Amino acid sequence: MKSRFNASVRIIFLIGIAIGCALVVPRAAGDEAKDKAAAKNAPFDAISALTGTWVAVGAPEGQKPMTLVFKPTAGGSAIIETMFPGSDREMVNVYSIDGGGVLLTHFCHLGNQPRMRATSADNGVLNFDYVDAGNLKSRDEPHMDSVEMTIKGNQLIENWAMYEGGKVTGHHSFEFKRQ
Repeated sequence: MKSRFNASVRIIFLIGIAIGCALVVPRAAGDEAKDKAAAKNAPFDAISALTGTWVAVGAPEGQKPMTLVFKPTAGGSAIIETMFPGSDREMVNVYSIDGGGVLLTHFCHLGNQPRMRATSADNGVLNFDYVDAGNLKSRDEPHMDSVEMTIKGNQLIENWAMYEGGKVTGHHSFEFKRQ
């Protein structure tokens, strides 16, 4: 009698599992796209829209204008910005999705890697502020500490702030147009 009872319990258990599996509704093909659209990240979308090559406005006569190149990577979860490609001052910025925001890592020609987080995005102006840095013994050593990016259609202005000794010591501002 006991073994018939155990067999009945097993059958009921297996039927329950089968019914549970049948009730799982498969995701429609468009659901994933809808989920991504619902999870908009305005600062990252603004950086993504910069994909392509940008050329500095007002290069000194006889000199090659500075360029920037933006390109997506890592399945679209990061954007690589190469500043002044091919020059001895070439640097790389990586903009990556960080929850609902954006984290910027600046690989500087000074040999350090300051990380900045997008702290505001309003009317085409994105502000990134210092979080921490790689290869920097203290925040008081020279490094890029913040950047303000102004995006207006085919115009991009980057205003970088240099920091040293507890304060901002200078600004490096560049204006670019889409090539």
